[in-house]
Amino acid sequence: MNKKKGFNINDVREANRLSVLRLLATNKMMSRAELARHTGLTKMTLSNLIQDMIAEDLVAESQQLPDDYQTGRKPVLLMISPDSPCILGVLIRRDVLTTVIGDLTGNVIYKNTAEYPAELNNDTLKALISEQYTLALKHTSRRVIGTGISSIGPLDENEGVLLHPPEFGRIYHFNAVKVIGELTEAPVFLINDANAAALAEKLYGIGKACANYIYVHLMNGIGAGLVLNGRIHTGNVGQSGEIGHTSINFEGPFCSCGNRGCLDYYTNIHNLRKRITTQAALNPESRLVQQDAPTLADIIDAAHQKDQLAVSVLEEFCLYLTWSLINTLSLIDSDFIIIGYEKNVAGGLIEETLMLNINNAPGFNENRKVSIVHSVFGGSAPLIGAIAVISEHVFNGQIKLTPGVTLQN
Repeated sequence: MNKKKGFNINDVREANRLSVLRLLATNKMMSRAELARHTGLTKMTLSNLIQDMIAEDLVAESQQLPDDYQTGRKPVLLMISPDSPCILGVLIRRDVLTTVIGDLTGNVIYKNTAEYPAELNNDTLKALISEQYTLALKHTSRRVIGTGISSIGPLDENEGVLLHPPEFGRIYHFNAVKVIGELTEAPVFLINDANAAALAEKLYGIGKACANYIYVHLMNGIGAGLVLNGRIHTGNVGQSGEIGHTSINFEGPFCSCGNRGCLDYYTNIHNLRKRITTQAALNPESRLVQQDAPTLADIIDAAHQKDQLAVSVLEEFCLYLTWSLINTLSLIDSDFIIIGYEKNVAGGLIEETLMLNINNAPGFNENRKVSIVHSVFGGSAPLIGAIAVISEHVFNGQIKLTPGVTLQN
């Protein structure tokens, strides 16, 4: 017979405490009255919780009012304490490794970027991560309660392993969690960069009020993070959302993954450059023709400047992406898509084109209305996501706010 586990007073108190902590972390500043309305806690219960959390350096009082605060009696606002525990984040991209220290609000207080060695393999990547991790710890005196690693895929998040990312040196079955785990006693979690970005939007961005949405990450290829019923959906090992390797042409060319006609084949930067080359003679004045290796950001920037070659290439890019998103939306009942980029680019053009394409597609124009917006984090969403994955584990009670990182000799 299964026995149900009951809740005692300490469990209830901890749940209330975490609820207050999440609200303050994701809303920056709130008054006691606002917290009471959101949590349903009595004035006395909330007061006792806040008093204890201030004593523990988790929460602090502030007389500073947010810019959008309405006129009226000036309240004492509460916020996450500047002395509260912090989080270390690592972002593994194809071009650079970035290390940050942030807090439960997603605020970055330290950031450093390092280039990879010429010979990139498991050993050299381990050495670089260890070096950058140790360097980051020297820039804070606050407790570090965990490390989030946001990375290109494919991954096995359960095992903490980068499997064999394409175009990423000779990295093969690299256990990133184990590498950092040798430097700290605090928890370490690995998450796909698109999933990390989707989580960043859920905790700190424009996804806070949305239960179901798709975060589309545009980089060398295309990935996606899914938020379903208010929770990030990573699948069994963290490989959900790989829309770049869904086929939009079953008789198309072979993709690097082995499938035919993948979205990634048609939209990766190498094939975008090939299209620029083939159309160069018709567009000799295009700024893209003068560049040796234009990036997606370059193409978008040129399109905003009304460069006809760039506009043509992006229209085709958006058409391929539209087909894939329609397939995805047919499986997921969502009407909200966030578009994020590997680097900071001006928003609007891709989002507007996709929204027009999708909402005019059969089955959408009458029955559904899809909104598509630019990420509030620009190119930093996967990096903020490395912080967010630890914050989420704190808010869920899976990471306790006890003394954190310890360097091993």
